[in-house]
Amino acid sequence: MDTVPACPGHTVMEGNSDNTTGQTPQGPLVPGQTPQGPVVFDGMLLPPFPPLMKDAKKRFEDIKNLPYRKDDVILAIYPKSGTHWVWEIVCMILKQKAEYSKEPKEFLFLEAMQDLDVVQNLPSPRPLNTHLPYRWLPTQHVENGGKIVHVLRNPKDVCVSWYHHIKTSMEFGEIGDFKTFYDEIFMNPKVQLMDGWFKYEKDFEQAEKEDKRGAILTLHYESLKKNPIQETRRLADFLNVDLAEEEIVEISEKCSFQKLKLANETVKDHSRLLIFSEQKSVRELMKNMYRKGEIGDWKNHFTVAMNEQFDAVFKEEMKDSDIQVQFE
Repeated sequence: MDTVPACPGHTVMEGNSDNTTGQTPQGPLVPGQTPQGPVVFDGMLLPPFPPLMKDAKKRFEDIKNLPYRKDDVILAIYPKSGTHWVWEIVCMILKQKAEYSKEPKEFLFLEAMQDLDVVQNLPSPRPLNTHLPYRWLPTQHVENGGKIVHVLRNPKDVCVSWYHHIKTSMEFGEIGDFKTFYDEIFMNPKVQLMDGWFKYEKDFEQAEKEDKRGAILTLHYESLKKNPIQETRRLADFLNVDLAEEEIVEISEKCSFQKLKLANETVKDHSRLLIFSEQKSVRELMKNMYRKGEIGDWKNHFTVAMNEQFDAVFKEEMKDSDIQVQFE
């Protein structure tokens, strides 16, 4: 197993089958809790979700071996890249109705839900979601050409969004200011946060190039913000769901950031997150998942020096990649 340093001032937990805690952690961590440390598995630094802290190896393998249904849709998206947003759009498309799902996205969040067997009892089609890298997606789903929706977001905005999320959730304990997070966690090559943005996205790029069945769709976060109707149509066509133009427009409007934020606070049944955590404080935290949803917020956080350094690293890391990131 690769050695991954802990976040500043904290130890990590090796998430293998031999690693169990004395009691099942009630995570993710929330303000006021003493962090038990992030989890390390397969060389990745992972959030301290209860199943991962208990036995990350088993949860990863259970996801890998998840039985396939031909109408399953898996959203496989790097954290803070629009998963909640696109999951809601996918749910509406599959239902062919511009109606918010009462269940929060976390109800079908494969690496975090406490009981993965719940997935087996759900009716089809199932809009599953995960942040795991491509190599850990369910084998049967991949081999059978199951639909995979991927979203690519400007990594500078990803960095900013994740900083604010972790600062609020305390998933990795105290992380300091933005520059500390940027230097010691997000851009640290020894800390592969969910595999690291560069590797995660390049692996998906390679998978999409090798996909001969058109089973993977990559959306750009920025395009979805700028052209929601057009991108929602692309998504519906990819899922083979025939929707009238007025239905596409209605879904696009209902899935605007402000309306989704309001629905998350007023429509979602966050009590269902008991499957995710028994702590009310965590359920309250999940009700505040929507922060800004803006393009270009990185400009309010990156210094000139940080931006120049990131651009240099990006140029080197992506020199053999065809990925087109929309930085504006």
